[in-house]
Amino acid sequence: MDFNLDADGQMIREAADIFLAEKCDSPAVRRAVDQGGHDAALWEALQTELGWCGVAIPEAAGGMGLGQVERALLMEQLGRRLACVPYLGSACLATDALLHAAAPGAAAPWLARLAEGSLGAALALPGPAGWDARACAFTASRTPEGWTLAGSAPQVLGACEAGLLLVPARLAGTADTFGLFALDPAAQGVRVSALATLDPTRRIARIEVAQVALGEDARLDPPHDPARFAEGMATATSLASLALAAEQIGGAWQCLDLTTSYVAERHQFGRSIASFQAVKHRCAQMMVALESARSTVYGAVRAAGLAGADLALEAASAKRAANAAYFFCAQEAIQLHGGVGFTWEYDPQFHFKRAQASRTWFGDDAHCETLLGARLLDPASSPGAAPAFAQDDSADGRLRADVAGWMAAHLSGPYAPLRHRGAPGDEDAFPAERKQWEAELARGGWTCVGWPESAGGRGLSLGQQVIFHEEYARAGGPGRPGHIGEGLIGPTLIAYGTEDQKARFLPGIRNGTTFWCQGYSEPNAGSDLANVQTRAVQDPASGDWIVHGQKVWTSLAHESDWIFVLARCEPGSRGNRGLIFLLMPLRQEGIEIRPIRQISGSAEFNEVFFDGARASAADVVGAPGEGWKIAMALLGFERGVSTLGQQMHFRHELDMVAAAARESGKASGSLGDPAILRRLGQAYGGLRTMRYNSLRTLSGADDGQLGNAGLIYKYYWSNWHRSLGELAAEVFGAEGNLVDPDDLRRSQLQRLFLFSRSDTIYAGTNEIQLNIIAERGLGMPREPRGA
Repeated sequence: MDFNLDADGQMIREAADIFLAEKCDSPAVRRAVDQGGHDAALWEALQTELGWCGVAIPEAAGGMGLGQVERALLMEQLGRRLACVPYLGSACLATDALLHAAAPGAAAPWLARLAEGSLGAALALPGPAGWDARACAFTASRTPEGWTLAGSAPQVLGACEAGLLLVPARLAGTADTFGLFALDPAAQGVRVSALATLDPTRRIARIEVAQVALGEDARLDPPHDPARFAEGMATATSLASLALAAEQIGGAWQCLDLTTSYVAERHQFGRSIASFQAVKHRCAQMMVALESARSTVYGAVRAAGLAGADLALEAASAKRAANAAYFFCAQEAIQLHGGVGFTWEYDPQFHFKRAQASRTWFGDDAHCETLLGARLLDPASSPGAAPAFAQDDSADGRLRADVAGWMAAHLSGPYAPLRHRGAPGDEDAFPAERKQWEAELARGGWTCVGWPESAGGRGLSLGQQVIFHEEYARAGGPGRPGHIGEGLIGPTLIAYGTEDQKARFLPGIRNGTTFWCQGYSEPNAGSDLANVQTRAVQDPASGDWIVHGQKVWTSLAHESDWIFVLARCEPGSRGNRGLIFLLMPLRQEGIEIRPIRQISGSAEFNEVFFDGARASAADVVGAPGEGWKIAMALLGFERGVSTLGQQMHFRHELDMVAAAARESGKASGSLGDPAILRRLGQAYGGLRTMRYNSLRTLSGADDGQLGNAGLIYKYYWSNWHRSLGELAAEVFGAEGNLVDPDDLRRSQLQRLFLFSRSDTIYAGTNEIQLNIIAERGLGMPREPRGA
């Protein structure tokens, strides 16, 4: 999935940003609020001058013929500026009802008027949640001349400004047959009453219809195609939910911008409060909420345009993330503005009210999480369900089938017990067998698939690498002991190594015969990597480098052949200067490896002690003194396409949690405990967010926020995984306190519960991650550095 914007998308985004910044600033919003919550001049400009109401209407019907992405870009900017216009109700909800639930011929004249801006419309849904046939209170009765319509709708978006009301009504004398009717709001017997609302920036009205006579042509849906009406109403509601989610993202974005600007200007105790770590961390958490939700919404919007998309699932994922992000950012904006945040004169109060109101439309938290939980429990949704690539004869489809077929044929027999084993927290499982599996992969040509062919790889594109990692994980491929060589030191040598180093080291990695570990962290240089104290002194006789010091938290050092080491080579140097990047064999005098036993009882982490160990002069990557540059380049390879495979393993763990919940009765029968079902839905929604955030990062999308999408990834997944571990323990209840080695699922989920505690610590603790996010992503003041 490509998150890059085409020329139309870039034009829409830039035009909306410039226009709304001028026409819909804070004073303009306040004037509209004082006038009842509607900016008539802005609405006319959007309709007639800019033609934005026709952005998603096909060109054949008079519109711009763009799509959901472009409309979402507009909604994001409208939400950012709190635009007091009925765009959501008219250009989204009502327009989509005409496009998807009405007969094309009947809808055409109305769509043309909507596109040209001469008309606004509103859809009279039974309530804010969306289309629910059971709650529909309108009835249409047959007459010789046409129809008589009667009923009411309690809350209708955009009805006060609409020249057309679209009314779904039950046909009299039937239980479940409905039609869609066009109604003039000025007709006798129609009453549109504006409602007083908590959110003063969006108008809502009650509609009451008392036996209004309509002509035959007032019915817009095809009378002999009830499925079109039902599917069309569901589609319209889902697309409106996506549009509203995009608007919420814009609101969350503005809350973050307002807050970072305010804290940068506000001084207390002799300095900017933006320099207080507590403030920085709260702003960073706002950015995590915003960027993760933005990835979800724009991933869902793009997926909505694909054939066979599950619109309800995409809408629930996006709306759940947007609900949480907007409300969190709005409440934090008030908190971080301090006393003035609680006043009418500052804008966070408007966003806080709109955030709360928006949560109730087209999918509140409970609805979204329950739907996601139910989808997770549906066997058809499992990653192991019928393969989507079976009928796909494209190059990507053939690759997916090739990987899946090879895995099915080879991950069997002696390798069958390795399925889903050896992931982080389980790395002591089958170590020898997994090394043999690495060689088996190599014989099949499935190692180093992203390396260039000149280095012995397959040279697969980014998208093709994603396919490989997804299908590998879908098949239950075990944790790979070669991943540090393939994913970290291999690409580093390809980019920075000498020809001799490439010739000596790359074949062993590619063939699955040489295994590597990473020598970065030290007792006083964990997250503070530039504080490394391990020393390297060159032997003037041989040119070798003699190393003294200690590394710690070294994963799989006891199973590895080589280690790459960051050490200090210039006496008296500090920080990131004077460092060297060395390649060292582990099986030599002067190196001692000691296991570190963890709370789970396993010991894949180690201490590595260097006491006169040697690295050849030919095994320096880069020049002495350039170690920091090489080390940082290596870390740049750390969060590549393999993260998609990691997420497929997370899905396997989530499926195990769901299965345990079913067996315990907490997710069985009529879906069981609603609280557990919602927790499962939260976990499933979070996993979908993770996927879209990774795809957005990997796509190289030039949306101005690419760095932020990558910055939040480690913080997001580690906290999500820790929560999954807690859910795993909860579904077992008291049984989870009992250890039974013969119960593989329980043992694996107990390991998940325990090991996931480390996720928010290693590779940068939560606290360090929040500092990085605040400083790099938001430009907030850096933490003071010691001498």
